[in-house]
Amino acid sequence: MQVTHPQEPFMNVPPEDVFVAVNELGVQAGYGYVMYQYQPVVYPDRPVNIFFTMDCTPEAEYLIFGALVARARQLRQQNPGEAARMYTSVNPGDTRKMNFYLHNDLTIGNTEDLVRLQLPMDAGPDSFNCAFAATPLNTVQEQAELIERFNRNGISYINLQYLQLLRANPHFVALGLKYGPNLVGECVISGRGDGTAELAAIYITPDHQRRGLGRKLLQRALAICAHEGVTDVRARIMSASQPQVRLMRSFGAELLDQTLLFPCKDL
Repeated sequence: MQVTHPQEPFMNVPPEDVFVAVNELGVQAGYGYVMYQYQPVVYPDRPVNIFFTMDCTPEAEYLIFGALVARARQLRQQNPGEAARMYTSVNPGDTRKMNFYLHNDLTIGNTEDLVRLQLPMDAGPDSFNCAFAATPLNTVQEQAELIERFNRNGISYINLQYLQLLRANPHFVALGLKYGPNLVGECVISGRGDGTAELAAIYITPDHQRRGLGRKLLQRALAICAHEGVTDVRARIMSASQPQVRLMRSFGAELLDQTLLFPCKDL
């Protein structure tokens, strides 16, 4: 059994970050890859996060995993002074894979939690220097600009296809917050016609955080949802992200389920 790199990018991941296991007969036994992420907004205490994934036979797991750890240690040197970890995602019911990671010194330091938010009684008072406005999304260019702003603020999972799916739902709110002349935050909530909706994404720019603006923005967006007949708004948060946890707690977040586990290893 040996590990090689592919000749071309795999799922938009550079070849040097992808590892393929091949047995003595030249048959592929699986693959794994790593993705470097610098996320000071989401994880201010440990901003360097290197996600990895593996899809291989049990015989190739240790070989692929060792290659991924070695590559992750190389990548974390891009920010040598910052705290770093490598992590992956596991379905809570996949005990075999979970036991493999625990055996290799990973710990469950983070989970994706599904929570229900309490809808506010009102939109909250208007504040000096704060202004709310619907984010214009009438053209592909406007949609691409929203995606770019989310990406620039640490939210990488929003793409054009996903945004269009969200907009197709009966309930859709895309709200921006200006503080003075500057756009400093946006959030998107989308939901079906059965009275339920989910917070898809929210950000406040780094230089305007810790001023309560995220709460003002979310309160206004939730009030719009309630006015449209939404009675149940949910959100998915990372338990290790204190900014996310604090914001959700301010709306009386009720834990409904842990949908993903994230075994991690500090680097």
